[in-house]
Amino acid sequence: MEAIWVTLITSGLATIFAILIGLPLAALCARNDFVCKKMLHVTLRAMYGLPPVVVGVVVYLALSKDGVLGDWGFLFTIQGMIIAQTLLILPLVWGISWTGMEEIPNEVMEIYRLSDVKIPYVWLMVFEAKNQIGAAIMLAFGRAIAEVGAVMIVGGNIKGFTRTLTTSIVLETQQGRLTEALMLGFMLLSLAMIVSIIILLFEENWFHRFYNENTECNKPEMEMLLDGKTTLNNVSYSIDGNEILTNISLEINQGECVVILGGSGSGKTSLLKIISGINKADGDVILNEKNMIVPQKPVYLRGNVRNNLIEKNLTIEEKNWWLNEVGLLEFGDRDPRTLSGGELQRLNVARCFASNANLMILDEFTSNLDGPNVLQMESFISEHTKRGGSVILATHNPIQAKRITDKIFIMFDGALVDEQHPKISSLIDGNWMG
Repeated sequence: MEAIWVTLITSGLATIFAILIGLPLAALCARNDFVCKKMLHVTLRAMYGLPPVVVGVVVYLALSKDGVLGDWGFLFTIQGMIIAQTLLILPLVWGISWTGMEEIPNEVMEIYRLSDVKIPYVWLMVFEAKNQIGAAIMLAFGRAIAEVGAVMIVGGNIKGFTRTLTTSIVLETQQGRLTEALMLGFMLLSLAMIVSIIILLFEENWFHRFYNENTECNKPEMEMLLDGKTTLNNVSYSIDGNEILTNISLEINQGECVVILGGSGSGKTSLLKIISGINKADGDVILNEKNMIVPQKPVYLRGNVRNNLIEKNLTIEEKNWWLNEVGLLEFGDRDPRTLSGGELQRLNVARCFASNANLMILDEFTSNLDGPNVLQMESFISEHTKRGGSVILATHNPIQAKRITDKIFIMFDGALVDEQHPKISSLIDGNWMG
């Protein structure tokens, strides 16, 4: 029985320490560029198969009387075994979590940033990459609990004190007691399976809020928005030396809807990302107090459909009202990954307008919608501007542009031009062909 507790304590605490150290490091590496970043990632992956005896020897030397940590007195103790196991599994947690966090679309994290969610950035990344992180934790715990070499070197295999299930199995096998060894092996396997199931269940339900299929709706009180203005003056933007935007000057006032009309590749999306603060550009940029964006490609967040409405002040019933407005009330408890393209687009629109941000930034936000849904989404724009909010919409559809507003700018080849520009001949009979 002592061996079971020693196994759980050493492997469990080692896994916890690896999580506490590895996840912040993974988030830091995933979202920042630095010298030798690629080399570090490759090194971590190479360390997934780090030989336990090597770790054991290193830790033994560090904890020995003449070692750098010799004053701690951790040699042949549970504490020393925990240190050895933590070092052994840390690359797994760090490296696999890093990979998972890097795969999170930038648009997802920008939605969180723009929504001003009061949750630490690292925590949000962990939430979005929870599947990969869950796998990393299970692999780390599995390796820790099955470890023999390092714990024997550092712990000394002292009966009733540092002896684990794995070292007990080795001892019983060496003494020819195969039945006892098999029983201990079965206990070890059962323990690993139980812990893995617990981790899986936790991962599956983590951050999910269950509302008992609550479908009650309550229209939220949408406050009048304060005066706010977004201004761009001689803004230019380049990627790897290629100029994307050239000398853009634009002003969006309170209660105003501005449409940027242009074909694919004209620079509309790049301009909207600068206005939202996602991309940084050269020139004078004065951004609105609070922005929210509907990206060209719909974005879903982890959790259920209802929880994708992340405005912190909304009640469950108010979230239901928004879902009902876009025809998604019945999908409130579903995984957003099960939605169609059009449904996901409507969810993005609901999330944007539910935020009641001063400036709504809409990038081809009706591209996946049919006629009735398009008109419904456009009504949100009208109601928002009546409350003093502002809207900037990028589209290739001149008919929609003229239906929404009289203030239309035309973008061509990274610059704002007027309709008299000699190259703007593609705007014919209300159809943009550029």
